[in-house]
Amino acid sequence: VYVGGPDDQDKPAVVIHGVPALKGATEISPGTGIYMGGLEAAIDGVLDGRYKPLDFRFFIGCNRYQKGGLDIEIRSNKYQPIACARALALKQCIQLPKPLWHEVMEMCGGELREVSQLELKNRSDLSQE
Repeated sequence: VYVGGPDDQDKPAVVIHGVPALKGATEISPGTGIYMGGLEAAIDGVLDGRYKPLDFRFFIGCNRYQKGGLDIEIRSNKYQPIACARALALKQCIQLPKPLWHEVMEMCGGELREVSQLELKNRSDLSQE
């Protein structure tokens, strides 16, 4: 179970996955191949061997914004929207040598890579490569 953000943590978890034909699932954004929902079909599929448990990610909470609020956060450099492959967006994150967002930032290169490297230097809980 992953924490999606501080808002709505009292609501049921949301299942995110890359299974296109899963009953009850909807694509989060057209063309991404990333889906939300279909919990009952996911459970049935895992139990009968069609899917693996790690094909699914469960998120509790989210970040909610007032209209235009996320755009303001992006313009103020609090967030950096990027495009990435579905496999990376759905990557198993538990027990990675470093947090997934560092991996993504390093792949982006340039200034984002530098930000990641500076942040890693400030962490005592991770070994540096």
